[in-house]
Amino acid sequence: MARGKTVGVIGIIGMIVLLLVGLWGLFGWSRLGWARFEGSINTLGVNVREPQGLIVTPSLVGLSRDLVKAPVLRELLNEEFVFYYEEHDDRISLVGALKRLAFEHELRLADNLVELALGGRAEVAFWPDDRGAARHWAMAMSRSSVATALQSLAPLAAHDRQLSLMAEVPLEDGGTSDTVRTARTVPVLALQLSARRTLAIASVGERVVVFSDPGLLFKSDRTVDGNAAGVLSALLSGDERRQGVWREPLGLMPSNTAHQGVLRGPMLSFNYQAFFPALQALKVEVTAGGAALNSWIKQSPTAAPANTANPANAAITAASVPWSALPADPAACAALPVDWARTRSVLTDPRRTGNAAPSLARVVGSLDGTAAICWYALSHLHTPLLIAHAEGPAPDAATLQSLMQWWLPKGADWDEQEGSGRIHAPYGPLRVSADPAHYRVSLRRVGDWWLFSPDASLVARAADTLARRYPSVADTLNRDPASQRATLAVVTPVNVAELLHLEALKVMTPRQSGFQQAAETQLFPRLNAFGRLPPVQAVLHGAPDAQGWTALDWQALPPAEVGR
Repeated sequence: MARGKTVGVIGIIGMIVLLLVGLWGLFGWSRLGWARFEGSINTLGVNVREPQGLIVTPSLVGLSRDLVKAPVLRELLNEEFVFYYEEHDDRISLVGALKRLAFEHELRLADNLVELALGGRAEVAFWPDDRGAARHWAMAMSRSSVATALQSLAPLAAHDRQLSLMAEVPLEDGGTSDTVRTARTVPVLALQLSARRTLAIASVGERVVVFSDPGLLFKSDRTVDGNAAGVLSALLSGDERRQGVWREPLGLMPSNTAHQGVLRGPMLSFNYQAFFPALQALKVEVTAGGAALNSWIKQSPTAAPANTANPANAAITAASVPWSALPADPAACAALPVDWARTRSVLTDPRRTGNAAPSLARVVGSLDGTAAICWYALSHLHTPLLIAHAEGPAPDAATLQSLMQWWLPKGADWDEQEGSGRIHAPYGPLRVSADPAHYRVSLRRVGDWWLFSPDASLVARAADTLARRYPSVADTLNRDPASQRATLAVVTPVNVAELLHLEALKVMTPRQSGFQQAAETQLFPRLNAFGRLPPVQAVLHGAPDAQGWTALDWQALPPAEVGR
């Protein structure tokens, strides 16, 4: 769903330009007659200077078309992806507004204006809402040749019921454009599409900036947010260097041959980045025509997995690489470069953990190296297996008992011999006769590894793996030790598809026939297509570049080693 909303944003941008790019053609025309925006403004509290997602593209119209031709993606996407935005509510509202303007004011607009508007370079920035979905966005682009044909729309802002003046925003000095230096302020217009959607738009010279919500630019008291105003000034500048206020900190440069996209750690982690702060960002590049799909990752330099090409990480030994402790045939596994120093400072603070602090200090103090998380098709999406490497002797029974008394909720049944406990929960996956639903969680120290899962059967299988009674993920990887140490993730698409298919069926009730029909016609066919892709491992390739990006090499697993 979040992906669909993001794609819809790309599609409606062209229509925004069609309606608005010509409104400033008569820039010197008096604005005294414009109606003032009277709607409410709720500040969104996002840092407009640091988008959590960014797309830099040479052509908005070509972006979706190239995505469906790119490796891997062409197996998952079809023409419905390209034309998704045709049914987007905001696009429909914009099309309706354009038709109304043309009809009521007897305007003639060329049929190919949409294609012309979408044909130029653009940057689209995203911020998550309070639920983690990328619903807030802003777009910056240079005015294309379509502007000349739309000059006739400018005078309509004086009396049109959907267009009004929101505010005059001061522009910061520093641009090289004479227009920017002379303008001093820029009018920000409100385009009200519906009771729930109002866009804020500003333009100077050949530059156009559109915000999906006035709350990105204004505070609730209707005053301009100073930080956002500075970003708006940079985006509207005639200086290409200042226009890079979003992309330059991420190491992105405009390209005529590739679409680039970046997601920062908070959006990648659905705002749970505190659990893995080393993950900073992921970058994807799709070349024009979809000929190639490349990816990079940016991590904290002190927490990345061992990479022979990166001397700073060479101290991490092969013994701390997690793949040998994880059972083979996962749906997906990922290395977790944990900041153990930060973890210790939190968990060993008596103000936070009370009487359990000494026990936690003995347990957490022994943790080192890279942790890992794995999902398995034989379990559930919310019951993954987590492992972490430890040094030194295992804690005694009293220490572990103290730890579990602090950690588990009241009423949980903990079995010291089995290293597992039963936790009652309304939606727990286990149920025995008349007993309420529950989880069987497990935490065990096996050799040099801590094993934990809300599904005790996964911990038991991991213990068998360490005892060499069951194959490990390491047994299925490429044999090169350096490649194994630099592996960040392992994905088995057929198992991912099975897991997601089962989970989708579990959350749909018989009364949700609409959801079931949508899943049968849209979700499950895409999962089946994804399941036909080969298992892969994502390997860090080479050293980070000057901006900290390290290339990811997606290597197919040896076919003979894969399978149940």
